[in-house]
Amino acid sequence: MNTSYVLIGVVALVALRSLGRTAQQLRGARSGVSAPARCISVYERDSATGSSNDRRAWHVFAFTAQNGEWVEFQDGGNRRFIEGARVTVRYDPADPKRTATLAGSPRAALTEGAVALVLTGLVLVMFLTGFPENLFS
Repeated sequence: MNTSYVLIGVVALVALRSLGRTAQQLRGARSGVSAPARCISVYERDSATGSSNDRRAWHVFAFTAQNGEWVEFQDGGNRRFIEGARVTVRYDPADPKRTATLAGSPRAALTEGAVALVLTGLVLVMFLTGFPENLFS
C-alpha cells in the first residue's frame, strides 16, 4: 500500500473528527444552558509529536446537569486550571456528556473547526492534483 495514501487518510480522519467535535461544542455553546463545575483532575501527556518535551495538560471537569445526571468531560485547552478550580460549563440538555464545553466565547471551537476545514481542503487538493503519487517516490 502506498504510504502517501495512508498519510492522507490519517490527516483526513483527524480533520473529520475535529469537525465533529467542533459541531458538538458549538451545539453546547448555543444551547444557553450553563452550570457550575469543578476541575476534578489534571494530568499531562505527550502531545501527538511524540516528543517527551512536548507535553500537553488535560483537565477533567465535572458538573451536575439539569436532570441530575453527574457529567464528567475532558478538555485539553491551553488554559491551565488546578484541581478544585471552579468554572462554568455550557451544554445541550439533550446530550450533556457529548456537548459539554467550558463556557465562554465559542471562538476556540470555531478556530478548531477552521483548522480542520483547511486540513480537509488540503487533502482534497492533494487528491485532485495527483500529488500523493509523487510524495514518497
